Amino acid sequence: MNLELINTRRNNKIYLDENNTYKIFNKGYDKRLVFLESFITTEVEAAGVNVPSILEITNKNDQWTFKSERIDGMTLYEILKDNPENADTYLDKMVEVHTSIHQHKCPKLPIQKQKLADYIQAADLDSGLKIDLLDMLNSSPKHNKLVHGNFTPHNIIISRNGDYIVDWNHAAQGSASADIAYTYIWMQMNMPEYAETYLKKFCDATNTSSRYVHNWIPIVAAARLGKKVSGEEELLNSLISVIEY
Repeated sequence: MNLELINTRRNNKIYLDENNTYKIFNKGYDKRLVFLESFITTEVEAAGVNVPSILEITNKNDQWTFKSERIDGMTLYEILKDNPENADTYLDKMVEVHTSIHQHKCPKLPIQKQKLADYIQAADLDSGLKIDLLDMLNSSPKHNKLVHGNFTPHNIIISRNGDYIVDWNHAAQGSASADIAYTYIWMQMNMPEYAETYLKKFCDATNTSSRYVHNWIPIVAAARLGKKVSGEEELLNSLISVIEY
């Protein structure tokens, strides 16, 4: 089988052949996480979201693989990088895709609040600050919208057959504003020139107070800190510090 490597990520690599996409996980990657991701992806697909359908799950040489239908197109990240003069239009598209996800319900998915709480507990933070953050999280309104949990321009494929969203392993049911807070934080780290614009566009499109989204930012930043991704600590800690005000 001749496969073309198109992307290397922290836990997997993405390959293509003529008809399919192969997501090959690193050796030793947790089997539970493999099947959890496949379950979530299938539930999201059943809810009516455009996702590349998983056709087969295999294991060879201690490496799990998802075989999915191939979707030809460009990621929104590539489009934004190649056409910065049209960024306003593409950010509108990103908001459109993001808010369309939040229209769905997937009642069998994990609970966003619990996932955030678990990551906050794992973060290297002062115990008193953790208590404050968890109090903020627990007192926030309860929502059960479908949320992606890792919504970035990399995960949107623009194709002739529609817009497809990939990488659902962090998806849950919860608050759209917390989901937007994650995307805002990712943009601050990777595309800072678009972060504030994206947040404003979301708030305008959904009639959401920007203050409400900002209340989620320290919580989501602390949860991201719990994932212990090297190089992110300084920015995340600066976003968590706003809780002091």
